[in-house]
Amino acid sequence: MNARQKTACILNALIFALATFSATAMFVGFSFMGPSSQFTAMGFAEFKYFTVDSNVFAGIVSFVALVYFLCHRKENTVGLPRWLYILKLAATAGVTLTVMVTVFFLAPTSSNGYFSLFLNSNLFMHFLIPVLCIVTFIFFERTPDIPLRLTLLGTVPMLLYTVFYCTNIMLHLENGKATSRCDWYGFLPSGNIAFMPLVIIFIALVTWGFSLALWRGNWRSTTVE
Repeated sequence: MNARQKTACILNALIFALATFSATAMFVGFSFMGPSSQFTAMGFAEFKYFTVDSNVFAGIVSFVALVYFLCHRKENTVGLPRWLYILKLAATAGVTLTVMVTVFFLAPTSSNGYFSLFLNSNLFMHFLIPVLCIVTFIFFERTPDIPLRLTLLGTVPMLLYTVFYCTNIMLHLENGKATSRCDWYGFLPSGNIAFMPLVIIFIALVTWGFSLALWRGNWRSTTVE
């Protein structure tokens, strides 16, 4: 195992530990930076947020990557196998979407102030874990050549969540409009469901863009080694 792979092991272990801690802390309602008022929920209700789902997925995939590196520590491996690379790409694209939506949409529009979305577990889920995932994937995880078409798989977690999110909205319409209780991210202006297809397409394209950027970053980092 070379120095780059050892660093990947440390970072993956850290991602797994932080994801486990932050998800558990939110689950039991543990606060260590004062009360959190937005995008947090106790118990299994926390999993209604893509933030939690994407970070937990990233933690699980990081644990799998850690185990893979440790099991092959005596082998001269080039990098991640294709199946694990795709899982890593999808997980990293998911948390990249999380941090970008938070930084550029949710935090600026928060009625409780920009940094209210970076308290307690959300400090890890909205910022630290996504940054660690991006750095780990681009700079420390080598992979064989991956076809461009497989970058589309980076959108799968977002699309699966979209099915849940949109179905929940449609099942709880009031006077033909989405409620803030169900459209908790506020993606639909004035609750107008006519915007739903456009929002889905836009977010899917943005997520694919992140997937492409991560794929390209990983490839460039590999070629300059």
